[in-house]
Amino acid sequence: MSIKHNTKAGFKLLFDFWGKYHTIDHFHYQWAKDNLKVKIVKRGEQLSPVNLHSEMTYFVAKGLLARVEENNETGKRKIMSLAIPNMALMTTNHLYTHHLHSGHIVALRSGIIIAIPHPVLRQFQEQEKSIDTLIDVLSNKKKRQLILLRQASLGYSPFERYLNFTRLLPEIKAATTQVEQADLLCISRHTVQQAQYFLLTGKYAQK
Repeated sequence: MSIKHNTKAGFKLLFDFWGKYHTIDHFHYQWAKDNLKVKIVKRGEQLSPVNLHSEMTYFVAKGLLARVEENNETGKRKIMSLAIPNMALMTTNHLYTHHLHSGHIVALRSGIIIAIPHPVLRQFQEQEKSIDTLIDVLSNKKKRQLILLRQASLGYSPFERYLNFTRLLPEIKAATTQVEQADLLCISRHTVQQAQYFLLTGKYAQK
């Protein structure tokens, strides 16, 4: 596909989503065309290098993004949060701070991402309050995910953690691999496999 085609497809997905919550006018499209960047990302591509100060929101049109922290001593990866299509990850804690999140944002799947610079968002917000709707919806989706992940994990064994995860976050389960689920829940892949066997058969796997 051409760059022009991917750009058009990316903006269509963004405005299809935004249009569910607010009426979209022509100037919204012009603003996006002038200020936002559609990025075609490949699996494993890093969007926010740790040593690069970039205040950005990455909206997922297609694909899967993750905020990742890696332990240099053990080599283990921790997935802090995920963004499936119609979700977003920010490089900062929120729109109105310059403080960057720890870790980095990486594409777990190839796809189409829309990069939205925070200065652009803040400037547009002064002129057009409809941007608040987009910001609020994306922020609430992220907060809900983090709350549900916390509910799934706190005070439970690794096995129970996975069962809670499948119940509370079925969309995330469907979009991720066993390894990604293990890294998200801080459990072993073996535990993921045991829990999946239990969910499929109603029986505990033999050791």
